[in-house]
Amino acid sequence: MSLSAISSREASIFACVCDTVVAPAPPLPPVSGTDAVAFFDRWLASAPRPNRAGMRALLYAAELCPRALGFRGRLRSLPAPERARVLDSLEGARRPGVREVVRLVEGIASLSYYGDGAVMRRLGYDPDANVSRARDLRASEGRP
Repeated sequence: MSLSAISSREASIFACVCDTVVAPAPPLPPVSGTDAVAFFDRWLASAPRPNRAGMRALLYAAELCPRALGFRGRLRSLPAPERARVLDSLEGARRPGVREVVRLVEGIASLSYYGDGAVMRRLGYDPDANVSRARDLRASEGRP
């Protein structure tokens, strides 16, 4: 995968964060089977430089925060159940700013995963079919 805004390490961290947030189970594909990381990279590439730097810093904070919470390793080294406990701890943080940042990262991870075409189709939404129907309707009504 060719990345333009994030490093391969940051891509790995984001994939882990995304996997922790969405916790996909069959019949949904694993994060590695989607374009979630590529979407995140493209999204960051189009973001203003300060936003891009801030998101990259959040990735490293996510990777290191389990240590600060008393877990025995970095996020990517923890098994899925422990990563889920880290996320639960952060969601219940006393400081509102922490909870808001966690919601931000969760939202971006969810958007990246559930925005994948194959995931949407598995969930019963076919964006290509909707666009096709809309084009047909516009043509039948003589609209541009």
